[in-house]
Amino acid sequence: MKPLPNQHPTFTVFVPTYNRAHLLPRLLESIEAQTFQDFELLIVDDGSTDETQDYLQAYQPKGAYTLRVFRQENQGRHIAFNLAFEQACGFLFTTINSDDTMPPNALERFWYWWNYAQEHYPTEQIVGVEGLCADMDTHEIIGDPFPQSPMVSDRVEMHFVHRRHGDKVRAVRTDIISRYRFPQFPNEKFVPPAYLWHQLGFDRHRLLFVNEVLCYKEYREDGVSKNKLKVFSRNPRGVACYHALVVHRSIQDGRVPTGEIILSFARWVRFSLYTQSFGAVLRMSREFALPAGSRFGGLMIGVYLRLRDWWRLRRMPR
Repeated sequence: MKPLPNQHPTFTVFVPTYNRAHLLPRLLESIEAQTFQDFELLIVDDGSTDETQDYLQAYQPKGAYTLRVFRQENQGRHIAFNLAFEQACGFLFTTINSDDTMPPNALERFWYWWNYAQEHYPTEQIVGVEGLCADMDTHEIIGDPFPQSPMVSDRVEMHFVHRRHGDKVRAVRTDIISRYRFPQFPNEKFVPPAYLWHQLGFDRHRLLFVNEVLCYKEYREDGVSKNKLKVFSRNPRGVACYHALVVHRSIQDGRVPTGEIILSFARWVRFSLYTQSFGAVLRMSREFALPAGSRFGGLMIGVYLRLRDWWRLRRMPR
């Protein structure tokens, strides 16, 4: 499947941003430098309170691409994704955080590998390309490279079977990825991004995995990666929802190891206990068709993890 000529750009490059006015120039410079210019840049400002809006209103794109900017009330990055899925016009959808950058040939390489996949794996019905991320300063690869490159697989097989973890970047057919949505919970502003990407795998959408760096990341002191416990503890329903999805879909899927299922169940218990009593969690746990004998162990691990969180949060500076 190829993009419709003269109707839609090849890519939608989606940038969710919140209070990153000081970093947007660096990101936009990397986007302006792309050697492949048939794309739209779609920015969703998640209710920033700094100079983000002033900067974006004054910004003039330097290139052949188009720019569209949307603003929403501060609801979280995942809700910005939902808006982007509704608005995206590109054939392929890729995203980059506002504190990251793209190598100049990132879109060109995504497009090369997309066409390579259609030519070399015509029966696989591949819907996207996934590449590696590297540290912005050291250029060292973040997480695990893929077992082979190129390699046809899906997100579930790559994450749970081959156990290749760490941040990755992907470009996926917009008509496929836009079928999905993140859930929203009152007074919470975070759902793990894997809630979306793992569903691609559970639905058996195939990707071409390549050991090529297509994004540079910077883990900032105020970012999610360095503050996971604080972020998770403030958004327990969103995190519990993600783990409930993993447990239910893994049991149906049949490829995820039992140990991974029990661990996700324990994490569901852990974060459910932020908002529910143990009795309520115990009753809800019966909805999971867990392997025989694993429910009790998962409950006990979850209780331990919740108590550990309580202790760690007490010791953290406010």
